[in-house]
Amino acid sequence: MLKNSELSAPVPSDEVAADSQLHYGASWYPEMWPASEWPEDVAKMKEVGFTLVRVFEFAWKRFEPSENEWEFAWAREVLDLLHEAGIQAMIGTPTAAPPAWLTTAYPEVLGTKASGKRQTHGQRKHYNPHSRVYRQLSRRVVTKMVEELGDHPAVHSWQIDNEMSGFDYGEETRGHFLNWLREKYGDIETLNRTWGLNFWSQAYDSFEQIPMVTANVGTRDQPERHHPSLLMAIAHFQNDGWTRFMSDQVEEIRKGSSCPVTTNLTGYIGPMDWWQHFRVMDRAGVSMYADLAYYYYNYMRFDRLRGEKNAPFWLLETAPNWSGGGPVWNIHHDERGIRAFTWLSMLMGGSMVLYWQWRSHWAGQEMQHGTCVSQTGAWMPGKSAWKQLAGEFKALGDFLIAHPAQKGPVAIVANCESSWLFSIDPIHPDNRYSDRLRDTVQMPLVRRHIQRDLIHPDADFSRYTLLIVPQLGMIPEEAKARLCAWVEAGGRLMLGPLTGNRTMEMTLWRDSNYGGLEELMGADQSLRFSPHWVEDTIDVVFEDGGSCHPEIWCDAFAPYEGTEVLAHYRGGYGDGEAAVVSRTHGKGRVITLGCPLDETCFMALFDSLAAEAGVEPCATGGEGVLCCPRVDPATGTLAALGLVNSRKEPAPIRLPFSGEDLLNGGHCGREVTLEPLQVRLIRR
Repeated sequence: MLKNSELSAPVPSDEVAADSQLHYGASWYPEMWPASEWPEDVAKMKEVGFTLVRVFEFAWKRFEPSENEWEFAWAREVLDLLHEAGIQAMIGTPTAAPPAWLTTAYPEVLGTKASGKRQTHGQRKHYNPHSRVYRQLSRRVVTKMVEELGDHPAVHSWQIDNEMSGFDYGEETRGHFLNWLREKYGDIETLNRTWGLNFWSQAYDSFEQIPMVTANVGTRDQPERHHPSLLMAIAHFQNDGWTRFMSDQVEEIRKGSSCPVTTNLTGYIGPMDWWQHFRVMDRAGVSMYADLAYYYYNYMRFDRLRGEKNAPFWLLETAPNWSGGGPVWNIHHDERGIRAFTWLSMLMGGSMVLYWQWRSHWAGQEMQHGTCVSQTGAWMPGKSAWKQLAGEFKALGDFLIAHPAQKGPVAIVANCESSWLFSIDPIHPDNRYSDRLRDTVQMPLVRRHIQRDLIHPDADFSRYTLLIVPQLGMIPEEAKARLCAWVEAGGRLMLGPLTGNRTMEMTLWRDSNYGGLEELMGADQSLRFSPHWVEDTIDVVFEDGGSCHPEIWCDAFAPYEGTEVLAHYRGGYGDGEAAVVSRTHGKGRVITLGCPLDETCFMALFDSLAAEAGVEPCATGGEGVLCCPRVDPATGTLAALGLVNSRKEPAPIRLPFSGEDLLNGGHCGREVTLEPLQVRLIRR
């Protein structure tokens, strides 16, 4: 895995300045339309109050019609029109869609699927990010774009590529992978010994014998049967290649532009290690297309983005009404949903929302995707909501910029390695890492209006008073040391289940069970067993009388002297063994879970730590309402509370204060009822 010092582009400071305003707009593809129609498009954007559009991300052919022949006058004309209308531009680098002359002249840049089949021209993301030739050609087009457009006054920011994803399995990629292994392990015997390859006679005589096998990490849909350490290494290598590909472009942009750089992640916690990739970016960005019935799928991504940088995140793609990258689905249902979701992103810590896309394609893929105007230029459904949102963001932007979304006080710690671990070695049919974090940890906190972030183990723990570290199978040694120091200083920690039981090489520890976490836990493992098929005959019984059935996997503990046992297993292999233990360290306390618990038991343990840490909910009641606290950055005190009802029925909720409703006007008492899909912003 790449370290910051190994990245080719300079790593941005985490202290990135906030935007001076909230930005609102869409993606626009002027290369699809005659220049005579551009002014009408820009006039309509201005009519609905858009302040920023994303442009040029698929326009490589227009910039470079043939190799080393460049055309940028048309792009400057686009930027001129936007600037005259008071609209800024995010420039997307066009490397997601290389032109046909390039893939014809340099067929080696085309990606290779796990089946061994080369990808063909005419798609998107059909290149190999490990290709030296493609990296050089990508740097060249980005360099020219910066030289020609970087100093234009309309330019606000840059986006690298578009929704990058996928692993490559071509011969060039395999050669790079073998060199990656040589650099990491030095010699083949060290690799054999580290991975324990005497099992099944898997040991290699040379690096050249190592296969480039399929690594569908991050998903339970295709369980793996190759060696776990090899699959983990391939995932790290593939992500290192993606980071270098992004770094190449970031480096070229920074040579000629001071504007911030971002890109748009997709998915949750899966094959692409976005924590690593965003280290070379100035801002975290995202695409989101979950529909209203599943808005809560997005909450974990919002929590993850908010914890990423000391600056607002950017929502770079969501549908303005419906989505249509295949079957059409009506994401926001109606204009109330458009407004609710757009506000949700801003209130949870964003400062930009861009719809995909401005104008319907008249040809090509995704012609039925929802847009702001049709291919003829007629308005599509949503205009009144877009105008209302633009007016609200203009009126309240200064307040929201001055009062950012609260970070913490609770954080859930996660990483991609654990997602990969539980896809390579799934343990249980229902153990999908992202889903389990969302459904059993994050959403119980959301329902109780506990403000939380989703953070990486390398994040700063000091800003949080309570950490939850569930199923973090692989923890870097440095993170373990910081966890221990954080607890000693007064932090409250919920550890486990299935945390710390693997090395970073995807092996079990040989000299311990938890790689040194035992002292922090105040216990060692006495037994491990599967409750699968017999969960309903095993109970986890708490000393206070509560109980539930275990799930997925069970660790039993042998507590050290001074460690309190909070629950025991009753029935099954672990009958009478400790299932949950508590240990005090310095000013802090650790509760360690031996198995996943139901929501009632989990939250009872959480509440005991929260009471000690002074963590309180933002509100009570309000099923389906998302609470978004905004704070005074100088004091950290609560300044306002954003409320979004994500359901189509009214929701009563009790607030910790009364105040002025900045969105709807008037004074609100502590008892508030939100109408279906209503948004409120109540200033204390």
